[in-house]
Amino acid sequence: MSRSRKVEAGAAVSAAMSLFWSKGYASLGTREIEEETGITRFTLQTTYGGKMKLFLTALDRYLDLLDQSEMLASIDAGLEGIAQFFEMRADPTQMHEDGCQGCFLLNTLIEFSTDNPEVNKRATRYFTTLRQKFATTLEDTLVDKTKVAARTEVLVSATLGLNAMIRAHEQPQPGVVMANAIGDMVRSWGEDEQA
Repeated sequence: MSRSRKVEAGAAVSAAMSLFWSKGYASLGTREIEEETGITRFTLQTTYGGKMKLFLTALDRYLDLLDQSEMLASIDAGLEGIAQFFEMRADPTQMHEDGCQGCFLLNTLIEFSTDNPEVNKRATRYFTTLRQKFATTLEDTLVDKTKVAARTEVLVSATLGLNAMIRAHEQPQPGVVMANAIGDMVRSWGEDEQA
């Protein structure tokens, strides 16, 4: 019988977020969750409703942190802000300690595909937030409004691609190079309109 441990709920969910972010859902057993987060098997069931519900709670925490991040807020500052959003994402000094694992939501989508409605709900939240922020800023910035929808999708795709690049490489340099190229592309949209 394992001994009882008291773990503050916020710290436990943050530890679970880091664990799921780095290892995924399927590869983790309850024993490893207990060892790494301090959440006992009993508490996992009674407080969190099981492994899947803890995973979804951790994913919600990730999305909440993203919504409050300075990086996401930078998108509101015009084309330069959008460029900085990408450059900050690839900057090792700016990213969350687990950020070298890529994007927790993207990792989750790769693992679950579209098989889980609860994961899909969180993916919808993520994509809606990104699209709205990019589209609003482009609408306010670009003179040629016909380009807003297409450029919004380019930016959403670039976000996913950058996160995949960061996850795929042990060193930050490929992500930094990609982020800088995306930043240059975004800045060029402003130059195109002035020409």
